[in-house]
Amino acid sequence: MRLSRHAILAPVPGRDQVLLVQPLTGQAALLEPSNARALEGLAAGGPLPADLPAETLREAGFVVDTDDQDRAFVEAARAEWRTEAAKTPTQLVVVPSFGCNLACTYCYQELFDPAAAGLISPEAVEAFFAYVDRHHGDESPRPYITLFGGEPLRDTPAHHDRIRRFLQGARARRMEVAVVTNGHDLAAFLPLLSEGPVKEVQVTLDGPAALHDRRRPHAGGTGTFDRIVAGIDGLVAAGIPVNLRVVADRENLSSLPELAAFAASHGWLELSSSRFKTQIGRNYELFGCASRQEKGALFDRVELWARYVELAEEYPLLRKFHQPRFHGIGHLADAGELPAPNFDACPAAKKEWAFGPDGGVFGCTATVGHPGHRLGSFFPQDARDDAAIARWQGRSTLTIPGCEDCAVAPVCGGGCGAIAWREHGTPVAPDCRPVAALYGLGARFYGLGA
Repeated sequence: MRLSRHAILAPVPGRDQVLLVQPLTGQAALLEPSNARALEGLAAGGPLPADLPAETLREAGFVVDTDDQDRAFVEAARAEWRTEAAKTPTQLVVVPSFGCNLACTYCYQELFDPAAAGLISPEAVEAFFAYVDRHHGDESPRPYITLFGGEPLRDTPAHHDRIRRFLQGARARRMEVAVVTNGHDLAAFLPLLSEGPVKEVQVTLDGPAALHDRRRPHAGGTGTFDRIVAGIDGLVAAGIPVNLRVVADRENLSSLPELAAFAASHGWLELSSSRFKTQIGRNYELFGCASRQEKGALFDRVELWARYVELAEEYPLLRKFHQPRFHGIGHLADAGELPAPNFDACPAAKKEWAFGPDGGVFGCTATVGHPGHRLGSFFPQDARDDAAIARWQGRSTLTIPGCEDCAVAPVCGGGCGAIAWREHGTPVAPDCRPVAALYGLGARFYGLGA
């Protein structure tokens, strides 16, 4: 008998406990450190402590007697993963323009060709929907469109025309539309968005007014916070779901309690999760460091979430403002079991495609507009680079060197293909995630076993 090679032992920071997780069976348990060490020593013939029943450990998949049992867990988990992946709708990310009316200090798209800032033409919008009909027309569940940028919602007649065309085209195909916007001109688009079909609108606030305005000013130098807040209030009043995003680094993370208090004062935190949710995105280098982004201000993943856990313990309102996933520990706290394993964390060219205003086709939000990641075109003609597409579609922990035998592969999923490309020159390489450390932080944040 030995510990399963996919069982993960995650020390809980600040507690004399270790979280034992078997992601392939969705089971978890809290152990004393001595018992965790005993499980690690089973392979060398060490004894099993009396308070750890062997049969219970076997049933949960924490321990195995043979390699065949481990392989059986993997095969069953892969089958579950494929079933769940088939239920996931495809996201079609469209960039109407890479032009933007803000001058954010950390914009990764400033590295792109400024000539790409033009607005998509009506003919290209028509060609996009023709492409969708050819390549995604019979998909079930129905795909959805995400309008991205640059900034898709700019208050000009041409931008209103294009957004109307996308909404009408989606409506005719029984598809929903999500919008990712900086929120500056959001109020002007509320009548159009209220006609639907809108899945959600993602808007970014990076902290209280003064801090946000320093990080995300208008291109003309003025503040943007008050206009964005008015737009969010308008979405709430119209019943349009809001996804409030914070881009976090060392400069603004400590201001989250103040932002949470502001959100509470507007009644946003009293809304159901179907109407208002939050996300915290780590500020990082995607293709390079933005000219006004200080590299020393960036967190790694463990630092970010360790500090967030500490802040939430000091300011309990943060628990209402945002509940991190911690690779499924949030789901464990709610449902009593972990979510299905994930052997592929990169949806590019599989469950996500992206389309540029010049007619280019790309694999995902992270790569759209980057000339090195172009996979074809939808306008002026439909052309696909099958070899390049195959590289992205073939990427998973089943094909990435080093992932096949990695204990945390069913949780990490191989990470982001775009980051792997930046680091290794190919998407078929790992972007490793600190799964055990995040599991431990999740157990502390959610008070598992407390």
